[in-house]
Amino acid sequence: MSGRESAVTTGRKNARAPARNTRARSLRPWPLTLASAVSLGLLLYVATTSLPYLVSSPTTDPNFGALNHCLFKAHPEARLGWAVSPDASRAAVFGAHSVATCGPANATTRHDLTGALAIAFDADNHLWLSAGNRLLREDGATLRPMGDFQPIALAGHAHGMLALDASGQLVSVSSTGSVLAQTQVPASTARLSVGAGGVLAAVLSDGHLRVYDTRSLSHRPLDVPCQVETMWWLDAPEQLMIGCSPTGAPSFSLDVRTGERTPVPEGRALAPARRLSGRPLYVQGCDGFPCTAPPP
Repeated sequence: MSGRESAVTTGRKNARAPARNTRARSLRPWPLTLASAVSLGLLLYVATTSLPYLVSSPTTDPNFGALNHCLFKAHPEARLGWAVSPDASRAAVFGAHSVATCGPANATTRHDLTGALAIAFDADNHLWLSAGNRLLREDGATLRPMGDFQPIALAGHAHGMLALDASGQLVSVSSTGSVLAQTQVPASTARLSVGAGGVLAAVLSDGHLRVYDTRSLSHRPLDVPCQVETMWWLDAPEQLMIGCSPTGAPSFSLDVRTGERTPVPEGRALAPARRLSGRPLYVQGCDGFPCTAPPP
Protein backbone atom coordinates (compact mmCIF):
# COMPACT_ATOMS: atom_id res chain seq x y z
CA MET A 1 0.00 0.00 0.00
CA SER A 2 1.38 3.39 -1.04
CA GLY A 3 -0.20 5.45 1.73
CA ARG A 4 -2.08 7.65 -0.77
CA GLU A 5 -5.79 8.05 -0.03
CA SER A 6 -8.85 9.03 -2.23
CA ALA A 7 -10.39 12.55 -1.88
CA VAL A 8 -13.70 12.74 0.00
CA THR A 9 -16.56 13.84 -2.31
CA THR A 10 -19.09 16.26 -0.85
CA GLY A 11 -21.83 16.50 -3.49
CA ARG A 12 -24.33 18.28 -1.25
CA LYS A 13 -23.53 21.13 1.07
CA ASN A 14 -25.86 20.88 4.01
CA ALA A 15 -25.69 20.61 7.72
CA ARG A 16 -24.64 16.98 7.60
CA ALA A 17 -21.60 17.70 5.52
CA PRO A 18 -19.33 18.52 8.44
CA ALA A 19 -20.35 15.29 10.17
CA ARG A 20 -19.69 13.29 7.04
CA ASN A 21 -16.35 15.00 6.64
CA THR A 22 -15.58 14.29 10.28
CA ARG A 23 -16.42 10.62 9.81
CA ALA A 24 -14.35 10.47 6.63
CA ARG A 25 -11.43 12.08 8.37
CA SER A 26 -11.77 9.67 11.27
CA LEU A 27 -11.57 6.74 8.86
CA ARG A 28 -8.47 7.93 7.10
CA PRO A 29 -5.93 6.62 9.63
CA TRP A 30 -7.26 3.04 9.37
CA PRO A 31 -5.67 2.21 6.00
CA LEU A 32 -2.40 3.63 7.34
CA THR A 33 -2.73 1.54 10.48
CA LEU A 34 -3.41 -1.57 8.41
CA ALA A 35 -0.41 -0.86 6.21
CA SER A 36 1.75 -0.39 9.28
CA ALA A 37 0.50 -3.66 10.74
CA VAL A 38 1.23 -5.53 7.52
CA SER A 39 4.69 -3.99 7.28
CA LEU A 40 5.42 -4.79 10.92
CA GLY A 41 4.23 -8.35 10.47
CA LEU A 42 6.46 -8.77 7.40
CA LEU A 43 9.41 -7.32 9.27
CA LEU A 44 8.88 -9.69 12.19
CA TYR A 45 8.55 -12.64 9.81
CA VAL A 46 11.78 -11.82 8.01
CA ALA A 47 13.59 -11.22 11.29
CA THR A 48 12.40 -14.39 12.98
CA THR A 49 13.02 -16.60 9.94
CA SER A 50 16.37 -15.07 9.03
CA LEU A 51 17.85 -14.74 12.51
CA PRO A 52 18.40 -18.47 13.14
CA TYR A 53 20.13 -18.75 9.76
CA LEU A 54 22.35 -15.79 10.49
CA VAL A 55 23.23 -17.11 13.93
CA SER A 56 24.12 -20.54 12.54
CA SER A 57 25.77 -19.20 9.38
CA PRO A 58 29.37 -20.40 8.95
CA THR A 59 30.55 -16.81 8.44
CA THR A 60 29.22 -15.75 11.85
CA ASP A 61 30.76 -18.64 13.77
CA PRO A 62 32.56 -17.33 16.88
CA ASN A 63 35.79 -19.21 16.15
CA PHE A 64 35.78 -19.83 12.40
CA GLY A 65 33.63 -17.02 10.99
CA ALA A 66 36.51 -15.01 9.51
CA LEU A 67 38.16 -18.12 8.05
CA ASN A 68 34.86 -19.31 6.57
CA HIS A 69 34.19 -15.91 5.04
CA CYS A 70 37.63 -16.07 3.43
CA LEU A 71 37.06 -19.65 2.25
CA PHE A 72 33.68 -18.77 0.76
CA LYS A 73 35.29 -16.10 -1.39
CA ALA A 74 38.24 -18.30 -2.30
CA HIS A 75 36.14 -21.40 -3.06
CA PRO A 76 32.51 -20.53 -3.94
CA GLU A 77 32.01 -23.88 -5.68
CA ALA A 78 30.46 -26.93 -4.03
CA ARG A 79 32.58 -28.24 -1.17
CA LEU A 80 33.26 -31.92 -0.56
CA GLY A 81 35.33 -31.68 2.62
CA TRP A 82 37.08 -29.37 5.09
CA ALA A 83 39.95 -29.34 7.57
CA VAL A 84 41.15 -27.14 10.44
CA SER A 85 44.70 -26.74 11.71
CA PRO A 86 45.43 -27.93 15.28
CA ASP A 87 45.53 -24.37 16.63
CA ALA A 88 42.49 -23.22 14.58
CA SER A 89 44.56 -20.55 12.80
CA ARG A 90 44.06 -22.07 9.34
CA ALA A 91 41.26 -23.89 7.54
CA ALA A 92 40.81 -25.47 4.12
CA VAL A 93 38.04 -26.81 1.90
CA PHE A 94 38.13 -28.85 -1.29
CA GLY A 95 35.81 -29.57 -4.17
CA ALA A 96 35.83 -31.63 -7.34
CA HIS A 97 38.46 -29.49 -9.05
CA SER A 98 40.23 -27.34 -6.47
CA VAL A 99 41.32 -26.82 -2.88
CA ALA A 100 41.50 -23.50 -1.02
CA THR A 101 43.23 -22.57 2.22
CA CYS A 102 42.80 -19.48 4.40
CA GLY A 103 44.85 -18.30 7.37
CA PRO A 104 45.62 -15.26 9.49
CA ALA A 105 45.05 -11.85 7.86
CA ASN A 106 43.01 -13.59 5.12
CA ALA A 107 46.12 -15.21 3.64
CA THR A 108 44.66 -17.32 0.83
CA THR A 109 45.99 -20.15 -1.32
CA ARG A 110 44.08 -21.95 -4.05
CA HIS A 111 45.20 -24.94 -6.09
CA ASP A 112 43.51 -26.43 -9.14
CA LEU A 113 43.36 -30.10 -8.25
CA THR A 114 41.09 -32.86 -9.53
CA GLY A 115 40.04 -35.93 -7.58
CA ALA A 116 40.87 -34.90 -4.01
CA LEU A 117 39.68 -37.48 -1.48
CA ALA A 118 40.84 -36.12 1.90
CA ILE A 119 42.66 -33.18 3.47
CA ALA A 120 44.17 -32.56 6.92
CA PHE A 121 46.70 -30.34 8.71
CA ASP A 122 49.75 -31.64 10.54
CA ALA A 123 51.12 -30.35 13.86
CA ASP A 124 53.04 -27.60 12.02
CA ASN A 125 49.83 -26.34 10.35
CA HIS A 126 50.86 -27.62 6.92
CA LEU A 127 48.08 -28.96 4.72
CA TRP A 128 48.21 -32.52 3.37
CA LEU A 129 46.03 -33.89 0.57
CA SER A 130 45.14 -37.15 -1.04
CA ALA A 131 44.55 -36.75 -4.79
CA GLY A 132 45.44 -38.44 -8.06
CA ASN A 133 46.84 -41.58 -6.41
CA ARG A 134 49.35 -39.46 -4.50
CA LEU A 135 49.85 -38.09 -1.03
CA LEU A 136 50.69 -34.38 -1.25
CA ARG A 137 52.01 -31.89 1.29
CA GLU A 138 51.83 -28.12 1.21
CA ASP A 139 55.25 -26.59 0.62
CA GLY A 140 54.87 -22.83 0.48
CA ALA A 141 52.66 -22.04 -2.49
CA THR A 142 53.13 -25.47 -4.08
CA LEU A 143 52.08 -29.05 -3.34
CA ARG A 144 54.95 -31.51 -2.95
CA PRO A 145 54.40 -35.26 -3.60
CA MET A 146 55.10 -37.38 -0.53
CA GLY A 147 54.44 -40.79 -2.03
CA ASP A 148 52.38 -42.87 -4.45
CA PHE A 149 49.65 -43.64 -1.97
CA GLN A 150 45.96 -42.73 -2.11
CA PRO A 151 44.41 -42.47 1.37
CA ILE A 152 40.69 -42.09 1.84
CA ALA A 153 41.21 -40.58 5.31
CA LEU A 154 43.91 -38.34 6.81
CA ALA A 155 44.58 -37.14 10.36
CA GLY A 156 47.51 -35.04 11.52
CA HIS A 157 49.49 -36.12 14.57
CA ALA A 158 52.41 -34.85 16.65
CA HIS A 159 55.06 -36.21 14.25
CA GLY A 160 53.38 -35.90 10.85
CA MET A 161 50.34 -37.51 9.28
CA LEU A 162 48.25 -40.67 9.52
CA ALA A 163 46.90 -41.99 6.23
CA LEU A 164 44.35 -44.77 5.75
CA ASP A 165 43.61 -46.25 2.31
CA ALA A 166 40.63 -48.22 1.03
CA SER A 167 42.35 -51.57 1.60
CA GLY A 168 42.74 -50.83 5.33
CA GLN A 169 46.44 -49.99 5.25
CA LEU A 170 47.17 -47.45 8.00
CA VAL A 171 50.47 -45.57 7.60
CA SER A 172 52.18 -43.10 9.89
CA VAL A 173 54.25 -40.61 7.88
CA SER A 174 56.76 -38.11 9.27
CA SER A 175 56.59 -34.42 8.40
CA THR A 176 59.35 -35.02 5.83
CA GLY A 177 57.53 -37.90 4.16
CA SER A 178 59.36 -40.90 5.60
CA VAL A 179 57.27 -43.85 6.76
CA LEU A 180 57.36 -44.20 10.54
CA ALA A 181 55.15 -47.30 10.80
CA GLN A 182 52.31 -49.11 9.11
CA THR A 183 49.68 -51.66 10.05
CA GLN A 184 46.52 -53.25 8.71
CA VAL A 185 43.04 -52.44 9.96
CA PRO A 186 39.70 -53.92 8.76
CA ALA A 187 39.04 -52.62 5.24
CA SER A 188 35.70 -50.89 5.55
CA THR A 189 34.24 -47.42 5.91
CA ALA A 190 36.59 -46.64 8.78
CA ARG A 191 36.66 -43.28 10.54
CA LEU A 192 40.07 -41.98 11.58
CA SER A 193 40.70 -39.43 14.32
CA VAL A 194 43.54 -38.19 16.55
CA GLY A 195 43.23 -37.02 20.15
CA ALA A 196 44.65 -34.14 22.16
CA GLY A 197 48.38 -33.67 21.72
CA GLY A 198 48.39 -35.85 18.61
CA VAL A 199 49.76 -38.91 20.41
CA LEU A 200 46.88 -41.39 20.14
CA ALA A 201 44.66 -42.28 17.19
CA ALA A 202 41.33 -44.08 16.93
CA VAL A 203 39.92 -46.10 14.06
CA LEU A 204 36.18 -46.80 14.20
CA SER A 205 34.95 -49.42 11.75
CA ASP A 206 31.69 -51.42 11.76
CA GLY A 207 31.11 -50.77 15.45
CA HIS A 208 34.62 -51.79 16.49
CA LEU A 209 36.98 -49.24 18.02
CA ARG A 210 40.75 -49.58 17.90
CA VAL A 211 43.35 -47.21 19.38
CA TYR A 212 46.95 -46.84 18.22
CA ASP A 213 50.05 -44.88 19.13
CA THR A 214 50.37 -42.34 16.32
CA ARG A 215 54.13 -42.73 15.82
CA SER A 216 54.67 -46.48 16.16
CA LEU A 217 51.08 -47.61 15.42
CA SER A 218 51.34 -50.02 18.32
CA HIS A 219 47.85 -51.28 19.17
CA ARG A 220 46.34 -50.54 22.57
CA PRO A 221 43.77 -53.22 23.50
CA LEU A 222 40.43 -51.86 24.74
CA ASP A 223 37.64 -53.47 26.76
CA VAL A 224 34.56 -51.95 25.12
CA PRO A 225 31.35 -53.78 26.12
CA CYS A 226 29.22 -52.67 23.16
CA GLN A 227 29.09 -51.91 19.49
CA VAL A 228 30.36 -48.35 19.14
CA GLU A 229 28.10 -45.88 17.37
CA THR A 230 30.39 -42.88 17.69
CA MET A 231 33.25 -41.52 19.80
CA TRP A 232 34.84 -38.26 20.92
CA TRP A 233 38.37 -37.51 22.08
CA LEU A 234 38.34 -35.55 25.35
CA ASP A 235 40.80 -32.95 26.65
CA ALA A 236 43.06 -35.49 28.35
CA PRO A 237 45.06 -37.33 25.63
CA GLU A 238 44.14 -40.77 27.00
CA GLN A 239 40.42 -40.05 27.45
CA LEU A 240 37.66 -41.10 25.06
CA MET A 241 33.90 -40.76 25.26
CA ILE A 242 32.03 -43.61 23.61
CA GLY A 243 28.44 -43.71 22.42
CA CYS A 244 27.08 -47.25 22.11
CA SER A 245 24.88 -48.60 19.34
CA PRO A 246 21.98 -48.19 18.81
CA THR A 247 21.82 -44.42 19.01
CA GLY A 248 20.63 -43.35 22.44
CA ALA A 249 22.18 -46.31 24.27
CA PRO A 250 24.16 -45.54 27.45
CA SER A 251 27.48 -43.79 26.88
CA PHE A 252 30.66 -43.79 28.94
CA SER A 253 34.11 -42.25 29.06
CA LEU A 254 37.10 -44.56 28.79
CA ASP A 255 40.68 -44.17 29.97
CA VAL A 256 42.72 -45.81 27.22
CA ARG A 257 45.71 -46.46 29.48
CA THR A 258 43.95 -47.90 32.54
CA GLY A 259 40.73 -49.23 30.97
CA GLU A 260 38.62 -47.44 33.59
CA ARG A 261 35.07 -46.64 32.42
CA THR A 262 32.81 -43.88 33.77
CA PRO A 263 29.11 -43.71 32.78
CA VAL A 264 27.88 -40.54 31.12
CA PRO A 265 24.78 -39.02 32.79
CA GLU A 266 21.56 -39.88 30.95
CA GLY A 267 20.02 -37.19 28.81
CA ARG A 268 23.32 -35.54 27.98
CA ALA A 269 23.31 -34.19 24.43
CA LEU A 270 26.12 -35.62 22.35
CA ALA A 271 26.56 -34.06 18.92
CA PRO A 272 29.07 -35.69 16.53
CA ALA A 273 32.17 -33.50 16.52
CA ARG A 274 35.96 -33.61 16.28
CA ARG A 275 38.32 -32.20 18.88
CA LEU A 276 41.27 -30.21 17.62
CA SER A 277 44.55 -31.79 18.70
CA GLY A 278 46.10 -28.43 19.61
CA ARG A 279 43.19 -26.63 21.29
CA PRO A 280 40.28 -27.71 23.53
CA LEU A 281 37.84 -26.86 20.76
CA TYR A 282 35.29 -29.08 19.01
CA VAL A 283 34.44 -28.70 15.34
CA GLN A 284 31.63 -29.97 13.14
CA GLY A 285 30.68 -29.40 9.51
CA CYS A 286 28.04 -26.86 8.47
CA ASP A 287 27.28 -26.16 4.80
CA GLY A 288 30.68 -27.58 3.86
CA PHE A 289 32.60 -25.36 6.29
CA PRO A 290 33.99 -25.98 9.80
CA CYS A 291 31.87 -24.64 12.66
CA THR A 292 32.20 -24.67 16.44
CA ALA A 293 30.48 -27.63 18.11
CA PRO A 294 29.45 -28.03 21.76
CA PRO A 295 31.84 -30.21 23.80
CA PRO A 296 30.55 -33.68 24.70
